[in-house]
Amino acid sequence: MNPLPISVALPRFKNDMTIARAQMVTSGTMPTVKGLEQGIVTEMQMCYAEYLIAEKRDLEAEQVIEGFIYDDDRMMALPELYAAWLWLARMALLIDSGNASLSLGAAENALLVLSDHHGKKTEDFHAIVASLLYNLALAHHDMGDNSRAAKELTKAQQMLERLAKRNEARFSAMLLMAVEASTEVIKSKTKQMNVLAHYQSASELYMKELNSDDANATRTAMSNLVDTLGKEGDIMLEMGNGRNAVKYYTKALRYQKKLGEKMGHRELTLSISLAKALMRLINRRAAAEQLLRSLLPLAQRLDATAEVHEIQDLLNNKNKNVNIMTLLKSIFTVALIIVGTLGAQAQLIVGHRGSQWGVENTRAAFINGANAGAWGLECDIRVTGDGTFIISHDDSYKRLGGPETKIADMSTASLLSMQLTHKRHGITYAGTPCTLGEFLDICNEYNVVPVIEVKVCTNIHSNTKAENDPVYDGIPALINLIDQKGLTDKAVIISFMPGVVDFIHRHYPDVTVQVLAGEEDGSIMEWVEWCKQYHMDLDVVHTIVTKEAVDAMHKAGLKVNVWTVDKVEDFERVKAMGVDFITTNARFPNEL
Repeated sequence: MNPLPISVALPRFKNDMTIARAQMVTSGTMPTVKGLEQGIVTEMQMCYAEYLIAEKRDLEAEQVIEGFIYDDDRMMALPELYAAWLWLARMALLIDSGNASLSLGAAENALLVLSDHHGKKTEDFHAIVASLLYNLALAHHDMGDNSRAAKELTKAQQMLERLAKRNEARFSAMLLMAVEASTEVIKSKTKQMNVLAHYQSASELYMKELNSDDANATRTAMSNLVDTLGKEGDIMLEMGNGRNAVKYYTKALRYQKKLGEKMGHRELTLSISLAKALMRLINRRAAAEQLLRSLLPLAQRLDATAEVHEIQDLLNNKNKNVNIMTLLKSIFTVALIIVGTLGAQAQLIVGHRGSQWGVENTRAAFINGANAGAWGLECDIRVTGDGTFIISHDDSYKRLGGPETKIADMSTASLLSMQLTHKRHGITYAGTPCTLGEFLDICNEYNVVPVIEVKVCTNIHSNTKAENDPVYDGIPALINLIDQKGLTDKAVIISFMPGVVDFIHRHYPDVTVQVLAGEEDGSIMEWVEWCKQYHMDLDVVHTIVTKEAVDAMHKAGLKVNVWTVDKVEDFERVKAMGVDFITTNARFPNEL
């Protein structure tokens, strides 16, 4: 992210500074102020601070700004927008010097000033707030917190769009910077998801190696596991998922303790990271502060200077983010920070076979889809030779690097020990098969809706679309497993076989069902009539869906899911039709 020129947010002065600005450019110094009124002198000094920042003379600019902010009487006499701008300038200088965490204090002071502003919310007022939001995003981006950065940029961009409509000359360049910054943050988050999937695969491998008969190999695997779990925690923390970051760090520290090593630098850094994750959880901040205070002597004993400073910064700034949120809300009548691009949209996102971040239909793909903001996760189920429901789209794992042997002819144990690979967008992921029970546990843990596609296979049912000889011998066991996991009222079952979804609809009315329809299965309006007849929702390929069909379904009180929508233009098209669900590999709320 590039720093924002704070000159755009400089409030309009009461006095004309044209001559003074020209003198600064010509001489590079502050013009003489002898004999001038104090109000004019103040505005000239602010102009000079702006000039120095633009010329990258940061040390001199800091001295001018500190002449204001460390003089309480002087600051109290300033108009509120002048004082807020000075704190904004101070914040920008701190970020530029690499002190992102300290810049939060300057942001807090700027917002305190603005929260006391009871006059008209002018263009200057909103320009300062938009700049503060942008700089907060820049600070959080520098601190590795892309989740907060994305939210702050979203609101900054919305404010700048409104400002640019009224004053294009002043705000258009600023708006463009916000858009470019948003793109950069989103790319960073996508990269984080890709890296997370790799670490998850590595963790699974090291977990299996812990059972080695070779003590040295087991110890090496445990040490490697500590590192990968720590990295997974780091990424979760950067993505704003404090709850899961705590889980990863705690697990890493548990294995580190099993290694029996003397407390050292690795345990210290993991513990500091755990404290940062705890700070994200409202009810755990006191525990985080207590942990940091206990770590400070260890960091000093280890001569870990960087960690000592980090602990002190965290303790000094422990409530800054919380207070900033409170102040922002006090300035506006509605919450200023929104939860993402899709927050106000009607469409719910379903992750196709989990997501694109991991081998399809494996734990990593499901977990990463949930972390990317999916409302539901779609999977495909089959049955092993010994009767276990397992997740797979195909009838074998050959396409994903497994054997040609049919899943129906293999044991659960042999399938779960299989190593799968999947190359997606130039990245090769690794993983292992996942049972339906594990998938449902993930859905419970991450509070997402399981969307289960019933495939044609032995032990679930043995007919396709025939109505004269339906056999659904595995359906009761499927519903029973869903019920055991407490997901009967939440799960959605889908299938290309109308007979199957109709059977479930009639015998298990508490379970939501959708009938699947592809390009070769008939016209869209034929499916609409079928759904209306059986009072059932439709899950249709996006290439044949129409606004007429969506409206007809909605008029009948039914819902429409579309699959598989990955291109931007397709996403916007079906969204405009008003569909209820969008099944996708990549277009998740946190990534849009």
